[in-house]
Amino acid sequence: MSYESASPAGRVLNPHHTGLSAGGSSGGEAALVALRGSVLGVGSDVGGSVRGPAALSGVYGFKSTSAALFPIHDFVKGGLAATMTVPAAAGPIASSLRDMDLFVSVVHAARPYLQDPSLAPLPWTGLAGVPYQKQLKVGFMTHDGAIVPQPPVLRALAWARAQLDAAAPGLFETKDFAPYGSAHVMASQRAAYWPDGGRGLKAALTAAGEPMFPLTEWIIRDGAAAAAGGELSATGVLALRVARDTFRVAFAAHWTAQDVDVVVCPAFVGPAPVHETGLYWNYGAFWNYVDYPGVAVPTPVVALAKGKEGYTEECAVPLSDECRHVRQLWDEGDFEGAPVGLQIVARRHHDNELFGALHVMEESLGL
Repeated sequence: MSYESASPAGRVLNPHHTGLSAGGSSGGEAALVALRGSVLGVGSDVGGSVRGPAALSGVYGFKSTSAALFPIHDFVKGGLAATMTVPAAAGPIASSLRDMDLFVSVVHAARPYLQDPSLAPLPWTGLAGVPYQKQLKVGFMTHDGAIVPQPPVLRALAWARAQLDAAAPGLFETKDFAPYGSAHVMASQRAAYWPDGGRGLKAALTAAGEPMFPLTEWIIRDGAAAAAGGELSATGVLALRVARDTFRVAFAAHWTAQDVDVVVCPAFVGPAPVHETGLYWNYGAFWNYVDYPGVAVPTPVVALAKGKEGYTEECAVPLSDECRHVRQLWDEGDFEGAPVGLQIVARRHHDNELFGALHVMEESLGL
């Protein structure tokens, strides 16, 4: 479990810049789709593992609301306490919105909810449905209150907003979307990922004779249960779930107060990171915690040559130690030519509305 795709067989390289990562854990699939080696793939997403790799490779990726569209029975062998708090979801990685819509339509037509009782028998209208009869309200979240994204991501957000503002009058209303509780969510989520301090994962790797890679060691070490050297009890795991549900109610109220239909935000803190430096999942994992559907979409923005762009005076003061480290990684790296994808999200169970909004935005954003 890391923002890197590597195995004893080798490491996946970013198809646009081989010195950079393809992300993870579905980085191989995203790279293959970007290289046109595959027309479509399916990934899993419990912290951004579909949307992140898709954004880093310049393709599309969709994470649905959990237990809404795709079967998850036996998703994790033997079960995992973490999914009681942070549910996983499957989703397509493809080279177009149309292909993702087609994939969901085919899966939905098979009525997977008859085999997997955890799924709700919800309809799927996708790009063809949920027409917006009113002006689409689009919020733009330029940072999450914890980490200001690297310059190319800010440039991509500015480009997207300008494109929507230049559209036909009355089609879009763009507005700022204020961040809410990201640092709290990430601390809670890391504890939820590893309620046993990573013991189960370590045992599985030992049994399989496989090594633990650096980013996995880091995320386990960063977990609250691991840091305390303990293991949460069943009551402790349930307490995490109660805290999660309390936060979801508060965030739903925050979204309502912002008065938006969808939010455009970063998919990752920057373009593709240098290998083994994809440490901060904030922009993907937050939406898993609240269980909102999201789609990663490509933009025409790519990172410029080293030294050709930097943080503005407006972003002069880092928001946190993590933010400071992300700036350091930017200063040290060379990301020239790496594509920048963005993420568009909607409320929980508003998967159809999300695709309806994407249909409205297609022409303006060149999707």
